[in-house]
Amino acid sequence: MSKKNKVVCAKLIANPGSGKMAGNQLLQQVTRGLQDQGLELDVVLASPNEKAAPIARQAVRDGYKVVIAMGGDDTVWAVIQGIAGSKTRLGVIPAGTENNVARSLGIPEDPQEACALIASGHTRKVDLGEVKTKKCKKLIFFEVVTIGIAAALYPNSKKVPKGDLSGIKDAVMTMWHQPTKPKVFLTLDGESKIRVETMLVTVANLPIIGEHFLVAPDASLEDGLLDIATYPKFSKAELLAYFAQVKDEGQSGDGKVQRYRAREVKVKTSPKMEILADGTALGKGTVKIRLRPGALRVLAPEKGVGLEAAGKDAGYDLPAPVSPAVTAGVNGS
Repeated sequence: MSKKNKVVCAKLIANPGSGKMAGNQLLQQVTRGLQDQGLELDVVLASPNEKAAPIARQAVRDGYKVVIAMGGDDTVWAVIQGIAGSKTRLGVIPAGTENNVARSLGIPEDPQEACALIASGHTRKVDLGEVKTKKCKKLIFFEVVTIGIAAALYPNSKKVPKGDLSGIKDAVMTMWHQPTKPKVFLTLDGESKIRVETMLVTVANLPIIGEHFLVAPDASLEDGLLDIATYPKFSKAELLAYFAQVKDEGQSGDGKVQRYRAREVKVKTSPKMEILADGTALGKGTVKIRLRPGALRVLAPEKGVGLEAAGKDAGYDLPAPVSPAVTAGVNGS
């Protein structure tokens, strides 16, 4: 890295509990790699649920130009909470299980390659989402907001990888008791209104979520739009089969999925359904979601290197930003 572009000091926030962080070997490797690239580092260990966000927020106040998140998507999300809307740039060293943010942006999983990318200084301004519910006045998200059955199942499904097999039984019972024909009312950009019976709504900023489920094949992080999907006429078994198909970035030709794009979306459900934003439970009821264009500066390759490119060949006819001309009623108006 040239002296002109040299980052004097970067804050590295590493999550010791991330999937690839057993012991200190990887952290030592990354620290050496970044220092060899000419960065001066201030390293701190922090779990995303407790300290990562306030540490990142303080780093912005302290004048750090770069804050690096080393861990999984939870760690990246927590660091974003602290730097969103600032001029501080986000660096990512993927060290988690899924690494959806890194995969979507094309950030290498190889630690040395990720270090070289951060040192290159190549910066993109990408979109973030913002969600509001009765329980939460404002929360930034990067991946997805889910409303319905997936949000209800999430707490139990998280128990299983940690060895708590009661999560399987609880998830089955939760799914069994979910309503099969809840009414969902969408308002897109304050104008287009859609009424549909669906057990699930996804409002995505990234192409993939969870276990690399490809929920938004045409999602872009620079188009100023959210990618919205509803799943009408799906039984519970069909919904499970669909997500089995799109796992690990798989494609599905199921034409029953209805897709929309908007800058803002309001979702109201009857009965009230669970809401989840990037793994954070936000209660039940009405949710308002909007996009914050270019709200995050991230050290990443050019657009098209990551999974954003997958949308070009996905075969979905996604509408342009909604207007009164595309107001639709699915099961009535």
